[in-house]
Amino acid sequence: MSSDTRSTRLNRVSLAVWNQAIDDLIQNRQAEDAIGRIRTVLKNLPRHLPSYFRLLQAIWLLRRWDEGEDWALRLLRADPCNELAWAVLANAAEQRGSLSEARGFWSRAFENAPYNRYIRAGMVRTSPGKADPLHLTPVALASLCRMDGRWDRAVAFYTSLQTEYPRRTDIQCARAESYWRAGQLEDALRLSSHLVHREPNLLIGWVVSMQIGDETDRALALAPLAALDADGEYMAVRFGVELAPEQPATIGISSQEAAWLRG
Repeated sequence: MSSDTRSTRLNRVSLAVWNQAIDDLIQNRQAEDAIGRIRTVLKNLPRHLPSYFRLLQAIWLLRRWDEGEDWALRLLRADPCNELAWAVLANAAEQRGSLSEARGFWSRAFENAPYNRYIRAGMVRTSPGKADPLHLTPVALASLCRMDGRWDRAVAFYTSLQTEYPRRTDIQCARAESYWRAGQLEDALRLSSHLVHREPNLLIGWVVSMQIGDETDRALALAPLAALDADGEYMAVRFGVELAPEQPATIGISSQEAAWLRG
């Protein structure tokens, strides 16, 4: 075996162990180093949602908003309710001086996370005139019901909103989750099937299919879930469900990266 072959041979490492090392870097505000390690995961798992989220966390520390826009949009294609992604888009628009666009993004972030103080500050900062920027819209009230686990009430809110906002995917995803949590399983499956047919990366659709679908539904959900969330980390945090694979997920890293991990 040549020395070149040996130097490029990949080592397998637990995805959970590697991600913990990244989280430590972010916690220590070593954002540049964290981004390099996150990109290693994305070379192995290009649709990995926890890596998108970690990348946005690192970009938030660096305040390089334009660099975060593409990653925020990728995350929102899978989880349109993710407030961090909306907030990154809002900051990027502010940086460009597009205050109207920023206001729209902050509004979407606020409606999905009404209590987040950074988002509330963004709403106030970009609000024109003396209007109350923190007025709770029906969408924000629905989110509060979802956050509090008042699922029947959330279903009622989202059902009333679907006519007014037929093209808002965040509302449709939240409605699918609310149907599922409220025990309206046929409605949850029907809406989830429609959502993933329209956008194959929508995580909640595949989660619902895996949780309450039949054998065919579960089989169809396996590959998308493995691509989007290989070890079930994002699903556990976002939806409180344990769908980790039987075998822990691993990624390939270089010898240099393995040495770094060993410290």
